[in-house]
Amino acid sequence: MSNITWRKSATKDVRPFFGAATLESSVDLAEIRLYEDGAFMADTAHAVEPSESQLLDIVVRPNLALPAEMPMAKGDLVLAVTAVQPFMKKTIVVETHKVTSKIPDEIAIGSDIIDKLGGGSNITIEVALCLGKQLAKKPGSPFLLGHWLSKKSFAIKQPKLAEDFPIQPMTDEEWKQIGYPAKTLYSVHYIGGFNDPVAKDSNLAKVRIHADVHKKLTLESAQRLAKPMMASLAAEITGHIISASQSEWDVDEATPNSPLSAFLKRIARIDPAFTFEKFKDCAKEPGMPRLKALLHADQQSVRSIAEG
Repeated sequence: MSNITWRKSATKDVRPFFGAATLESSVDLAEIRLYEDGAFMADTAHAVEPSESQLLDIVVRPNLALPAEMPMAKGDLVLAVTAVQPFMKKTIVVETHKVTSKIPDEIAIGSDIIDKLGGGSNITIEVALCLGKQLAKKPGSPFLLGHWLSKKSFAIKQPKLAEDFPIQPMTDEEWKQIGYPAKTLYSVHYIGGFNDPVAKDSNLAKVRIHADVHKKLTLESAQRLAKPMMASLAAEITGHIISASQSEWDVDEATPNSPLSAFLKRIARIDPAFTFEKFKDCAKEPGMPRLKALLHADQQSVRSIAEG
């Protein structure tokens, strides 16, 4: 008997329920609030520092909007809110509500749930319209308990080392091929767009890092030593981008939704008095010591070492 190897070929969910297609956008208007004094947002991706995860007070607004003409009985459907930890492959059902009943305007995800999922730095909150009972099979229609017809996911993750640029591991030979010494630690090639609105699939820089170092940084067993190294690299890489992009932000204010705007908001959490003018002054200093100090102060791993 021959072995069959299955390979994943699609990276997006495919819903074959053409008989219930009018329900697909039912939870598109769902919103999430991360902190007690925060605003509700429709955005599906949110970066949360590990130090801020303790302050999370997550609440979702389902904002369920069903079509006027239902393709199936409302009594067959439920609204479900779940919390997922992708790495642990663990899912907790927060609440389920029959569509025929009153659905709460707001549903809280308690701290006990967040704790069970390892904290709030890498979780996904899902709001879904699901089938609430087993039905007879029918082409184009859901039939299994839990089949979802509409879903919106809110991903809450730690900021990455390099969210706006790819990192390419380089071997000794690859470094030499582009004219660098074999044991080069890293290099930064700035492409552009630090003060431009973020565009999908665009990168403002290309970062190369020695393959041996990259391997050690990504080993799970070496994370205690890797985190401070990653923090230092993040500060240095950002410093290179700031230095190379200075001609792009000789303006009165940062462009909304640009990497520069996001950077200033992040630094303002460390130093609320840090204005755009102060940023420009610091960027003119040889070596940018004050800016790099702020970047290091923004790294939880560095703070944990400094604070013992």
